[in-house]
Amino acid sequence: MMIWGNMNYNYNEAVMGYNESGKSDFSWVSYKNRGWQSPNLVGYMESHDEERLMFKTLSYGNASGVYDTKQMPVALRRIELAVAFFITVPGPKMIWQFGEMGYDISIDYNGRVGNKPILWDYLNSHPRLNPAFSSLIHLKTQEPAFSTSDYHLYFTNAVKRIELNHTNMDVRIIGNFDVVSQSADPNFSRTGKWYDYFSGEEIEVSDVNATISLQAGEYRIFTTKALATPDLPTSIRDEVKINDELFFFPNPVDDLLFIEGKERI
Repeated sequence: MMIWGNMNYNYNEAVMGYNESGKSDFSWVSYKNRGWQSPNLVGYMESHDEERLMFKTLSYGNASGVYDTKQMPVALRRIELAVAFFITVPGPKMIWQFGEMGYDISIDYNGRVGNKPILWDYLNSHPRLNPAFSSLIHLKTQEPAFSTSDYHLYFTNAVKRIELNHTNMDVRIIGNFDVVSQSADPNFSRTGKWYDYFSGEEIEVSDVNATISLQAGEYRIFTTKALATPDLPTSIRDEVKINDELFFFPNPVDDLLFIEGKERI
C-alpha cells in the first residue's frame, strides 16, 4: 500500500528562501523519517490541491540585495534546487503536471477546482523545460545508490545535505536554500576521488569535512563513481541583472536571448 506524502508547505518555504523555525525542513518526504520500514511513501512538492511552487515564489519570495527569488530566472533555478533535494531522496515521488516547467498559475485561477490553462507554449516561448529533472530521474532509476536504505538527511537549516551510502557508490548532495552565500560541509564518506555529477569534474578529497562555498540557490552532487555527464544547455542557469526591473538570460546566449521584467517581453 502506498501513502501520499504532502510536503508542499515546507518545499514552498524553502524555494521562497524562508528558513525560520524549521519551516523549510521537508524531512518528512523520507519514509524513514516517519519511522516506516519500507519505501511506501509517495512524496510530492505540489499537486492538484496545493499552490504551485513557482506561483508562490514569484509572488512572495524572499530577497537579499540583488538576489531576488521573485525574479523569473532565479525562481526557476530554485525549483531546480528543490528537485535536487526531492527526487534523490529514496522512495517514490510524484511530479505534478508542468512542475518541470515552473508552472506559475495559481491554484485559485478560475476558482480552486476550475480548469487551469495548459501552457504548452512554455516549450517554445521561454526556456522553462528543465533538463535537470530528467537527469535526476535517470540517476534515481539507473543507480542503485538512490534506492539505498543507508541514507541520512540534514534538512533543518538553510544549507541542506543528503548522504547516500551504497556498495555501488556513495553520494553527497549539498544545497544552499538561503538568499545569501553560505558554506556547506559535504561530510564525504571517505578521502580520495569524488566526481561532480553535473560538471564531470574530478576532485581529490583529503579532508572529508572541508567546507565548500555555495552561492544562494546553488547545489552540488558528488559521487564516488564517475558517471556520464548530463547534457545540460545553459538555459536558465545564468542570468544578468541589469537593474531592479530587468534580467537578461541565458548567459552566454547560443540562440535566443530572453529579457525578463515586470512584464514578459
